[in-house]
Amino acid sequence: MDSLRPGLVVTLMAQHFTLRQRLGRALWRGFSVMFIGLLIANFLLLLIPTPHLHVCSIPISILLGPIVAIFVFRTRVQLAAAEIPCPRCAAKVMVPDKLGGWPARFNCQHCAIMIELQAAL
Repeated sequence: MDSLRPGLVVTLMAQHFTLRQRLGRALWRGFSVMFIGLLIANFLLLLIPTPHLHVCSIPISILLGPIVAIFVFRTRVQLAAAEIPCPRCAAKVMVPDKLGGWPARFNCQHCAIMIELQAAL
């Protein structure tokens, strides 16, 4: 019956990203994932010279970059690290640093419930 409890109101520092910042972060993260994936694929080809590894790893690296970029682009806000009380057990819970997205979700380390942070309207 935890859903019947009133929500707690806490104030956290949040960094809101503009469209330009979101696009820049997404492009940077997408290209870096593609570059690192291709670097690892070519290094593995030198260590294990099998064509199957090379044929599969290059398309996976090329497809993984845009997928990661889409998820990074969807993040509109980033929260700073803070301590908040758990709604169930009232223990202090650390909000992970650079937690992104609305609603932001993470688990309590003590009672393992899902804590959801939403923007105040």
